Parts: sequence; C-alpha cells; structure tokens
Amino acid sequence: MKKIILILFIFLVYGSSYSQIKQRSLSTNVYAGIGYKFVYLTDPDASDAYPFFQLSNGDFLKEIDGFLGVILNESYCIEFAPSYLFTNKNGNEGFYFGQGTSRYFYVPSQTMLSAVPLNLRFKFYPFAKNYSSSLSKVYLGIGAGMMYVSEEITSKVYTDDTEFNYLYARTADNDFWTGDYEFLLGVGSFSKIGFGFELSYRLVPLNNKSESKPLISYTASNFNSINFAANIIFSF
Repeated sequence: MKKIILILFIFLVYGSSYSQIKQRSLSTNVYAGIGYKFVYLTDPDASDAYPFFQLSNGDFLKEIDGFLGVILNESYCIEFAPSYLFTNKNGNEGFYFGQGTSRYFYVPSQTMLSAVPLNLRFKFYPFAKNYSSSLSKVYLGIGAGMMYVSEEITSKVYTDDTEFNYLYARTADNDFWTGDYEFLLGVGSFSKIGFGFELSYRLVPLNNKSESKPLISYTASNFNSINFAANIIFSF
C-alpha cells in the first residue's frame, strides 16, 4: 500500500512539475516569421498612382514582411514587425499640380515608391483557452511605429488633361519619416512550423505640405491601406 501511495505521489509531483514547466515554456516561447502582403491604398490619389493591381502587366502592389515575437502567455504576445514595400509601376493616371497659371497636368512616365514600416505589435487571442474551438488561433491586434517613405516620379507635363500641349519633363523626389498605426485581425499557428493569414488596416498620415512638389506624397492626404498577408511562422 505504501508503495502504491509513493508511486501516486511521485506521479502527481511529476505531473505538476511537467505542467508548470510546459506552462512556463509556453509563456516564454519565441517565434519569428516572414509574410507576403497585398496592399490596397485607400486614398483616391494614391490608389490612382499606385493601384492594387496593374492590369497592363498583371502585377500587384505588395510588401514583404518579417516579424520576431514573444508569447507572453496563452492569450497575449508582442512582436517587432519590420517590412518593405517597393514598386516602380504606376497607374498611368495623370494629376493636376500647381496653382493659378502654373497649374499643369502631370503624367508619370517613371515612378519609384518604397516604404519601410517599423512597428511594435500587440496581439490578443480571445479564444485561446478554448482548445477545442476552431477560433482558438484567431487574434486581434494593434500596432504602432514609424515608416520611412521614399518617392521619385518623372512626369511629362502638359497644359491640361487633354495631353495635346506638351511642355517639358520633370523629375521630383522626396523622402521622409511618418507615423504608422495598424489594426489587425488574423489567424496564426504556433507549431514548430506554422502558418497564418492576416487582414489589417494601416493608418499612414502625410504631412508634407510645407513645400510643393509634383509627387503623390504631396497630392494625397494619406497612404492608408487595407492589407492581406499570408505568413509562415517558426517557433523556438
């Protein structure tokens, strides 16, 4: 009888210790990943110049993501998420720029837009403790940080949008830092090699009105976007 009690005691102590170690391990897990994101700019001026899909060449406006995070517990995690957006495509949509008699119609012939968002994200898994639920891997999140933006456009300049009276070509460029804020809804797995999908809305204000250049970063009110990402996640 004493042997049975001793065996049960050892089993309970081992089970409790294993549970605590497992819980502690879960709370300190580190993960990293990469993602491929499709970007739709919501401002009309921005989306005309840099459309979600280029019909002429079958190309999407896209972004490459990276992230490194720590699982705080079953329901919460925090991550650092840099990414890189680049495009040299344009929508061939012209725009008016200037004032009074100096207001002309600009038609981009060459464009270059790049952006590097650097965000800190906080994610919450509201159904994480309901292990049998298909929603256990669903998360909500917010993110904030800074974004570096660089833009260069070479345009053909006309007197108006009929594009009959060509004046000259002009190249303008600009680079700056601005704020970057995100709202997230996604699903993600934390197995050794997992996957995830994420829908987000990003707020990117533009405050370059102190000087005037024929660039979308001056004519658009923001670079806000709706984004959809597919991610690969590695847990350590």
